[in-house]
Amino acid sequence: MTEFSNLLSDEVLANPEEILRIMETSFKELGLIDDPRVRFYNIPKDCNKSIESLRSRNLNELISIHGRCLRLSDVRPQIINAKFECPSCGTIISVLQIDKKFREPSRCSCGRRGGFKLESKEMVDTARVVLEDLQDKTDNPHAKRINCFLKEDLVSQENIKSFYPGKEIDLVGVLKEVPVQLNTGGLSTRMELAVETNSCKELEEEVNMDNLSEEEEKEILELASKIDSNGFDEINTSFAPDVYGH
Repeated sequence: MTEFSNLLSDEVLANPEEILRIMETSFKELGLIDDPRVRFYNIPKDCNKSIESLRSRNLNELISIHGRCLRLSDVRPQIINAKFECPSCGTIISVLQIDKKFREPSRCSCGRRGGFKLESKEMVDTARVVLEDLQDKTDNPHAKRINCFLKEDLVSQENIKSFYPGKEIDLVGVLKEVPVQLNTGGLSTRMELAVETNSCKELEEEVNMDNLSEEEEKEILELASKIDSNGFDEINTSFAPDVYGH
C-alpha cells in the first residue's frame, strides 16, 4: 500500500478500524466481492511490538506481534447485531452489539421505552488465542502474554490451524482496552489490553523431509541411535519446551 499512497498507509496505521470499514464498504458497493474482509500483512517494522512494550499510547493503533500461541479457545458464535420490534408502532430497531453485555433499545421514535421484541440477530464465529512473547525476543525470563480475539474467516477450519498451541506467528491487529469487572459488580479504573486480530502469518515453515541436508540427516541418525538409551528423553525435552506445562 505504501507504494501507492504514503498518506493512506499512515492513516491505516493510525486509524485502522475506520479505514477498514471504509475500504470494505467501498469494495462491497463496487460489487467486486460479496462479503469483503481487508487483511494487512508486512506492515512497517516500527509497528512490530513486543507484548511487554505495549502501552496506552498504542491503543487503537495497528500493530504486529511476533509471538507463540499458548492456548486456543473453542470457536463459539457471538451476536454482532440485533433487531427489535416495537410493540406499539411496529418499527424495527437495529442495535449493534459492540460491548460484552447484550444491548437492547432504550426507546423507540414513537416514545415507547422498553418491552421490545427480539426479531432477529446477526452472529459470527469467534475464538480467543493467548499469545506470548518469544523468549529470544525479550530479556524477561517470564514472557508476557496477551489475549487476541479472532472472528469470521480467521476461525475457519483451515485458518484456525495457524493459532494452534506452539505455533510461532506474526499477528497483525488493533490494540484495544478491556474493562475489568470488580467483585462488587462495578468496573475497575484499571484496564486490560487485548488485540482484535486482523491477520496472521506463521513464522515457522514445515520441514520438508525430502530436502534435508547431509548434516541434518547425520544428526537425525545420531539421535535415532540413542533411542535405546536416552533418545526419547532428548526428544521429550526439546519438543516445544516453551509450551510444555503452560
